[in-house]
Amino acid sequence: MSQVCKLSIWICSFLIASAAAQLVSLLPWSMLVIGVVSVMTYTKGKTDDSMLLQVIAVGLTFGWTKCYFLG
Repeated sequence: MSQVCKLSIWICSFLIASAAAQLVSLLPWSMLVIGVVSVMTYTKGKTDDSMLLQVIAVGLTFGWTKCYFLG
């Protein structure tokens, strides 16, 4: 797979994860949910050497912090 395709997939994954995290941030325990899911996803991506899972974990964290701190 070319680098352009990989980058496009990573960008789309980041945006989808960020949007999903913003939806989850409406729940009362969103910090705990996003925190646990992000850590598990990042750890799984790190052990499997999957950059895609790591990008998704960062997107989840970014989406939640954006919605929580910026409104």
